[in-house]
Amino acid sequence: MLNKIVFFAALLLSAKSFAYPYGMAGCGLGALVFQDQPGKIQIVAATVNNLVSPQTSAITSGTSGCLETHGYNANLRYIETNRAALQDDVVRGSGETLDGLVTLLGCEQQQSVKSALKSGYSDVFVNGAAPQILEAIKSDSNLKQYCSRLG
Repeated sequence: MLNKIVFFAALLLSAKSFAYPYGMAGCGLGALVFQDQPGKIQIVAATVNNLVSPQTSAITSGTSGCLETHGYNANLRYIETNRAALQDDVVRGSGETLDGLVTLLGCEQQQSVKSALKSGYSDVFVNGAAPQILEAIKSDSNLKQYCSRLG
């Protein structure tokens, strides 16, 4: 029972680190008007989000402050979140996280990119920080020619 409590506490705390900077009402028209004011005003903001302009359409269209992480930030977040597994996959030249990375980067010739990452492992993963990893990938001429979404 204690293990379950610890697990759910850790899960809740880790979710907070990936949260967008919206108020309690989320994103939408109400959130734009009332922003992150504390208290019961967030109930009004949530109501406005769903009555005036449905929040789902704002999320889908990316309007009313409902933004999705694109490009460079998405790449950084993916690398940071999956760094340990990604390093293992790059050493092997295959794996789920490596497949995800080359897809996220928009690489056309995925096997060539995987091979280039494997052979350049020591250059790419010098210190293991996500920005440096992404910059090393961007500066590699082979990878640059195959990948369209390097950010």
